[in-house]
Amino acid sequence: MKRSDYISPTFFLLISSFLIFSSLANPLSNLIDKLDVDQDGTISLKEAVAEPALLAVFGKIDTDGNGKLSSKELETTKVTIIDKPVST
Repeated sequence: MKRSDYISPTFFLLISSFLIFSSLANPLSNLIDKLDVDQDGTISLKEAVAEPALLAVFGKIDTDGNGKLSSKELETTKVTIIDKPVST
């Protein structure tokens, strides 16, 4: 096989892996974009009310106890948020 035969599949694998892992990095960090109404870069307790699953574990994620979730706290959390469907 020629060298170019190896480069194309290797390049494809590398790029695919990067895209997959970057999208899976931490879905919680996207919550700031979704819930940060006052655009201060954090999620306050008042803003978290819009996401009941997050509200339920807010105190566990807020490691510094300031009443706000920072991107660092969201990125380093070990808490899993499960969105339960609302029963009718």
